[in-house]
Amino acid sequence: MGKFDAIEKKLDKVVSKASLQNKSEKKKKNILVYNVPKEWSEILKDHGISFSTYAKLAIQEKLKRDGFI
Repeated sequence: MGKFDAIEKKLDKVVSKASLQNKSEKKKKNILVYNVPKEWSEILKDHGISFSTYAKLAIQEKLKRDGFI
């Protein structure tokens, strides 16, 4: 019976480490944006807006205008 005890212990170890998250959900990732002129970022910073916030708002406006959302 020692053989089955070892398998049971390994199975318990695997089950205890198993992720309880739903694997079907898409993972959300940040997207890096390249080739943006430094001047644009500085202009936004001078007006108290981060580039990521401004880009997100601009994309959202464009998606609405195009009827995607």
